Amino acid sequence: MNPAAPPSVVEGHAGPSRRSVVTAAAWAVPVVSIALATPAHAASSNARATIGFSNELPRALGSDLSDASVLVLSQNGVPLANETVTFTVTGPASFGGSTTWTTVTNAAGVAVATGLVASAAEGGVVTLTATVAGVAPVTATVTVVQEGLFLVPVTAGTGDQPAARQIPDATGNIAHVSAATVTLPGQPGQVAYTAVTTTGEVWALGATRGAAAGWGLVDTGADPAVEGATAIGNTGSWSYHLYVKDGQLWWYGGAGTGAGPNRLLTGATGSVTQVSAANGHFSGATTTLAFTAVTSTGQVWARASFNTGTSERLVDTGASSSVRPATTVGGPGGTSQHRYVKDGQLWLVTNTGASAASPERQLEGVDGAVVQIDAVNAYHPEMAGQLAATAITSTGQLWASASTLANEVPWELQDTGVDGAVRPATAIGGNATGSVHYYAKGGQLWRAWSYGDGFDPIARKAEGATGAVVGISAASAHRAGEDPQIAYTMVTATGEVWGHSYIATDNRGAWQLGSGANPTVVPATAIGGAPDGSTHLFAGTVPA
Repeated sequence: MNPAAPPSVVEGHAGPSRRSVVTAAAWAVPVVSIALATPAHAASSNARATIGFSNELPRALGSDLSDASVLVLSQNGVPLANETVTFTVTGPASFGGSTTWTTVTNAAGVAVATGLVASAAEGGVVTLTATVAGVAPVTATVTVVQEGLFLVPVTAGTGDQPAARQIPDATGNIAHVSAATVTLPGQPGQVAYTAVTTTGEVWALGATRGAAAGWGLVDTGADPAVEGATAIGNTGSWSYHLYVKDGQLWWYGGAGTGAGPNRLLTGATGSVTQVSAANGHFSGATTTLAFTAVTSTGQVWARASFNTGTSERLVDTGASSSVRPATTVGGPGGTSQHRYVKDGQLWLVTNTGASAASPERQLEGVDGAVVQIDAVNAYHPEMAGQLAATAITSTGQLWASASTLANEVPWELQDTGVDGAVRPATAIGGNATGSVHYYAKGGQLWRAWSYGDGFDPIARKAEGATGAVVGISAASAHRAGEDPQIAYTMVTATGEVWGHSYIATDNRGAWQLGSGANPTVVPATAIGGAPDGSTHLFAGTVPA
């Protein structure tokens, strides 16, 4: 509430009373003069106070709550200036760490809860009480909302299950979440997740071969502004969780109790601003994993763990520190592919345990600078590795490529008018013979699809969604003798969460998984967690 100066006060007289004249005169005097000239005193027993927040809607963590104020009036409705007011707060808020704040009313009889701020760590109901001598205490409440992480499991034949809250003990909101999938012969897909909160907590889960560790707090002090990454390696039994802390790249991982945290890239210059990761699929040997990191000085670092050992190399300089790189693993003998943007162009470095090839430019002659890239790999027993990639330019061009079983498609222009602010998502399906490229155009979700010997016409997806598409993720896996395993998750500007799972023989299109999602947090998708299942993670306030 924002009380204004009172109108002329009439107290049972035909004309203005002496009190009203004095009141009117007081309004002509500067507020500072009033404070100096009027000594503090106790309001009469007939005085009254009202309290409230000018904005009664739920607030976010860390919000300014100083729009709360109290109005003190005499029994005749005259504002009482210079009354001492003590505010007391309970719940997730404070006055700079204190639960009380004492001030005085101004000439309008208003005292403001200056410095009241919601907690940045937890939500709940904030109760603010104002006490004035001679007046009964008054209270007002406002809700501070903490966003949580929610997971929707989908199983073939039964469909999606209710969204389940994850890591309820986390502080702050979810800043970003990532996922990884690996396929093991005769087993459901193995999954791992990493979540970083706005307070810098790092939470990790690894449901991998030989160890199904639940969510655990593995580090603090992470940079919530830099998106982390997740991968699975070491015969599919270890999960690796990458994040940035104090400008450096760190990882936590392992089976069961885990190992770390450990710092990576000790020779890098500048702060790490972008990171992506990928893993191969277990086939009797060590599962290959790799990551790509870009620093604020434009350095590109590639790290990979193969059967032959681990390599960590500076592979280029001058890269864009604002475009997230894309990492894949695949190919004979164990190789990793590291894609990044430099001078508006897409570049590729192929890395092995022994050496890294020179940077190779991709997409020559495209219209505009490359602003988004994504890539994926999948395993098939008849081919060492399948790869697919997607790129978007500043002019809205969508380019796609695929190197899958019986399907070698070089970079091709698939669409125009694409939204360059939304990162695309890529998957491999069709029994590892096709690629799927999801992207946003005109606020809608679209798909480009290669199968057999080339690309099929583009198609719109999730047509029932409301609000523009603002975040997309996808996952894919292969199980011998089964149809493709593909899943995606998307979030709209209105907070709707939509998903699709093509698992085993269950392919019923896209459906709404939930609402109340934070549209600024990209969702995560994985294949696994249950036989013929997928998991869809999003940050939000309502698991509906």
